[in-house]
Amino acid sequence: MIFLAFMVIPLLIIQFVELTPTQFLILEFLNWIVYGMFFLEFILKVYVAENRVNYLKQNKLDALISIIIIISPVFEMITILFAETPLLRLLRISRVVRLGGIMGKTKTGWKQVNFKSYILVGLVISTGFGLSFFRPRFELTPADVTWLSIFIQVIGIIFGLFAAFMIVNAWNGYNSLEDSLRKETLSLRNIYILSLELKDESNVFESLRTTLLDYTTSILNAYWKESTKINETNLKFIQVYKTLERFNPTTEKAHTIFNNMNEEMRVASTHRSNVLSLIIARTPKVLWIFILVLSFILISAFMIVNFDNQWIATLVVTMVSIAVAFVIVVIYDISYPFKGGFWAINPQNYFDLEDTINQVA
Repeated sequence: MIFLAFMVIPLLIIQFVELTPTQFLILEFLNWIVYGMFFLEFILKVYVAENRVNYLKQNKLDALISIIIIISPVFEMITILFAETPLLRLLRISRVVRLGGIMGKTKTGWKQVNFKSYILVGLVISTGFGLSFFRPRFELTPADVTWLSIFIQVIGIIFGLFAAFMIVNAWNGYNSLEDSLRKETLSLRNIYILSLELKDESNVFESLRTTLLDYTTSILNAYWKESTKINETNLKFIQVYKTLERFNPTTEKAHTIFNNMNEEMRVASTHRSNVLSLIIARTPKVLWIFILVLSFILISAFMIVNFDNQWIATLVVTMVSIAVAFVIVVIYDISYPFKGGFWAINPQNYFDLEDTINQVA
């Protein structure tokens, strides 16, 4: 939706330019795609809400902006009826208003997004926008157009394949990381709950409670605040393991519970190892270099195309740049899930573990 919101800006500007019938048809097609996606987003949000009336009350601004977008075609029909009044076209700016609503409704605030994401998007879009004003002025022969078309298609396919590979690879790593974090906290929670059964039989309970809290705190600090302190979490995890070692079961019940706790500890250790390996595994730099080079070539190729006027050239090259920029930032955002972004992993599982330990005693 953010990508579509950025597309609204050049689509809005280009409406003030004289277009050929074909160009006008393409523009209207893109406009209706954007409108349809905004309409579908609003309908789905209302549909999946547990209480639709409360949802609308709690999200008044978002609902108002969405309704403006939904009825925007009515305003556009008015502009057609009163074509002699160009200023009425500004009614379409309701689509741009949606951009502010989207930014405010994202799961993670814009201020928390990794600053490098801003740099990547700004760099790619500004590069495409700037290049559109320096396109060659020579005329292309029919043979040139054919070869240029083939070249753009080939580069586009290669770019798409590499982008898809990188996104799928990063997404699989993201899902595995999130799943391992969740399962680790579940195992640690089970260990604590099982230890409650041994509270009256051993003095290990309080030590286990303390070490689990220390470990949880170290994880929250290392993963979401200071990544340089990940090694400290190893020491905290070892302390949890050593605390269990000190317990010596004396009854059959205690022995069974102790075995279950050890099994949960083994599961937690396995998932912790997965987490550490996934954190270390990053998208290779050579792939980043390759995707960036392909992006520059793709944008530059569109710069060579002969357009009827500068407005059309700027629109096309800028929209291609926006698409490329968001592909790159999606890959980057998913590859660094602890840095804060639209695909940031939520530490809620560890907060829930802390609450369980503090509340159940």
